Amino acid sequence: MRIGIDAHFASYELRGIGKYIVQLVSRLIRGDRSNEYVVYGDSRMFPRPDGCAQVRFRNPGKLPYPVWEQSVLPWWVWQDQIDLLHCPANTAPLVLPSRTRLIVTVHDVMYLLPIDALSTSRIFRQRLGRFYRRTVVPRSARRADRIIAVSEFSKRQIAERLRVPPERILTIHEGIDSRFECMAGESACGTDAGIRERLDAPFILILGAGDPRKNTLAVIRVYAARWRELPSQEKLVIVGLGDWRASPAYQLAVELGIEERVVFAGYVSEQLLAWLYSSARCLLYPTLYEGFGFPVLEAMACGTPVITSECTSIPEIAGDAAILVDPASEKSIGDALVMLLQDERLRQVLISRGRERVSKFSWENTAEKTLGVYAGVNERVCGLAAAAGEGLT
Repeated sequence: MRIGIDAHFASYELRGIGKYIVQLVSRLIRGDRSNEYVVYGDSRMFPRPDGCAQVRFRNPGKLPYPVWEQSVLPWWVWQDQIDLLHCPANTAPLVLPSRTRLIVTVHDVMYLLPIDALSTSRIFRQRLGRFYRRTVVPRSARRADRIIAVSEFSKRQIAERLRVPPERILTIHEGIDSRFECMAGESACGTDAGIRERLDAPFILILGAGDPRKNTLAVIRVYAARWRELPSQEKLVIVGLGDWRASPAYQLAVELGIEERVVFAGYVSEQLLAWLYSSARCLLYPTLYEGFGFPVLEAMACGTPVITSECTSIPEIAGDAAILVDPASEKSIGDALVMLLQDERLRQVLISRGRERVSKFSWENTAEKTLGVYAGVNERVCGLAAAAGEGLT
């Protein structure tokens, strides 16, 4: 079987979906010797396939994603005579050659929720992306032979919002990179010296973003109100805000008079992120909506206790290895933070549970189950073709 994978998204976005694509494709091209792959993405983002002649890369370059996906990708799929196309980033071409089977990974359907359900992003690219997904995802889901969901929560949302029969949706959890724990244990000498110099006290780590669902502003308000109750008066480190000086988060920190206690780290490398996880007293991640929730597992892999949300997919991923809070309640977030940092025994219990929880999520398992979906779709197509042939005799 000749399998095409749209890896264009991973060429410019290595958070969330981009990470999923890199990890999944890397395992498939290294471990599968029975199928032929055409990967539509930059080969530099993936490991060498160990001399395997069954893998070929085609780089779309810097084409805008909608132009690539709806115009160029279908043409290349036809040229390459692809039997099965996997689109792992929610959307897919609306038109494909009739011979090509389609599998789509739908990570979440947040963009299909009513407009008043979530705060509106101020970032134009995010608003445009939401409009594109609202337009394309329902149509591509109806065209898909199978849909992969990354959590049972997402599966239920997909079935409800896209009106797809649940039996056409398969849940395959994402994994955690085994290198993450190793990076956390490495020397911090390679990390950003400027950030380390500013961390002259123990700290709490949060992963913020311009996306309101990350709840960054609520965390800053909680911290401003409760930091004096913390045993070491820990600082707050915020990762993930690019132009942070122009961000509402920084403006709020200034208004609340805590800008000297908050370290804005911007975007960081995986090595620095692993070091921050492992050095933090805890990860505070009261997200409002997640299809999966990578940061929860990454922190656990680094031996860091986690406070996170009791809603959407997070309880499914975190299990009993984290403190779950109501992300809409600043009191709930603050009480959990103070309780955890004042109770060292509780911290150690969560660290132990977290390491055990992480062992249940591996990219090798994700790739194996995904390969099973490919095989199932192919067998179904072959079975239908055989039945049709028998009907003609």
